[in-house]
Amino acid sequence: VSKTANTDIWQYHTEAFDTLLLMMNGIGLVETIQGLRNFLRYAKTLISDSGQVLLDSSDIAYLYDESHPYPKDKYYGEIRYQYEYKGRRGTWFGWLYADQETLFNIAAQEGWLMQVIYENDDDQYLARLIMTDKRL
Repeated sequence: VSKTANTDIWQYHTEAFDTLLLMMNGIGLVETIQGLRNFLRYAKTLISDSGQVLLDSSDIAYLYDESHPYPKDKYYGEIRYQYEYKGRRGTWFGWLYADQETLFNIAAQEGWLMQVIYENDDDQYLARLIMTDKRL
């Protein structure tokens, strides 16, 4: 790593990077499938011509069963959270967990190629995205 930027990604317009690194399910910050689409469009302005996006996520389908069925009004990986500490509650916020197939399809629709670099038995994976006019 030769240079980092600690700033609001949606406000950053200074220069292009070789890599956007979104670890610990950092892609979750997009909150929804539409947010993922918006991010992938915007990310093209943040990376160099040979740049990449590295991210990890997981398939949380295991959370659903007959007694807790998939949501009917949204993608099942769109989750809402609220933190509480010592009786103080924060505001609710959204977080996205994208399964591999969903990420692959949306990435392709938005002009990205996706390569799964690593996956484990718990449906967690690490992916590399590059723009479609580049090679993996």
